[in-house]
Amino acid sequence: MSINSTATDSPPLVFPSGAVVVLAPDADQDDWHAIRKTGLGGSDLPAICGLNRWTSPLEIWFRKTGKDIPRRDDAVLSEAAENGHDLEPFVASRFTKKTGLPALDHPGTLRRTDLPWALVNLDRVTFENGEPGVVELKTRSSYALADWLDEIPVDVQVQMQWQMAVTGWSFGYSAALIGGQRTIVHRLDRDEQMIEHLLAIAGEFWGWVQDGTQPPVDGSHATGQLLDRLHANPDTVSVIADADTVEPLLRQRATAKEQIAAGEIALLDAENQLKAIAGDAVEVHIRGEKAYSWPRYSRQGHIDFAELAEDWPDIDLESYRGEPTTYRTLRIHLENL
Repeated sequence: MSINSTATDSPPLVFPSGAVVVLAPDADQDDWHAIRKTGLGGSDLPAICGLNRWTSPLEIWFRKTGKDIPRRDDAVLSEAAENGHDLEPFVASRFTKKTGLPALDHPGTLRRTDLPWALVNLDRVTFENGEPGVVELKTRSSYALADWLDEIPVDVQVQMQWQMAVTGWSFGYSAALIGGQRTIVHRLDRDEQMIEHLLAIAGEFWGWVQDGTQPPVDGSHATGQLLDRLHANPDTVSVIADADTVEPLLRQRATAKEQIAAGEIALLDAENQLKAIAGDAVEVHIRGEKAYSWPRYSRQGHIDFAELAEDWPDIDLESYRGEPTTYRTLRIHLENL
């Protein structure tokens, strides 16, 4: 399946997977929300895999089955999402400036004909050596810098591999605007093994949607927050539960609290000893590999001293300038020994 590209100097888009455009990019929001309920998109997959701290598999299941979910009342998250949408054109332009590759408008909502529940909406499309690829645009706070320095975070990798699964394309790029000041670009190749796993996970999940089987409650914060919202207004004083179900869970909770306390002590002990070994070095290598690093970062206050000097020429700027806040963060590179 192919459609005409929005750029006159780019080849037409071809989808080796047999995907088709089922909704135009400028479609009405109601139509967009309606079609999202007919399948699983790229943003659904990290949540289904337990990689989204804000959305759980249970919440995705509620949405896809048309059940009412109380809205998350979080003004900060809402504004962050709105800002991310508004900044997309800017991040796309930074991607092009850094790579020299185009960032073309997406073709609309795509659906695989052989797997009708496999949907995707791309942020942008690029061409590299005449071949099309996906472009995923992100905006993140400065606290996420370490997560993006070396590679694409796992949840975004899952999202991009799903995009490649639906389009049939062989590569993609991510461009993340960090703290509004730094754009980090990574390239990602198609991973057939991961795509096979994602299709299996998504297929099982969509089966639950179709037959009304609710996913099991998991241990994620997102599931806990969903349950808090669903049951925010209790109207019953008590309920009689099965003791054989409740008692093991109470024991599990008590044991977990003990293990957490012991684990925190063991974690701090190991990290402190690793820091002592590193000393003034940034990286520690063993057997020819980088085992861990302890880089130094700095944060400076956001004061416009030039404007301050213009408005208040007699002020002592040095008393306001201060020293930047510096910190070191331990990053493990050999996790599985």
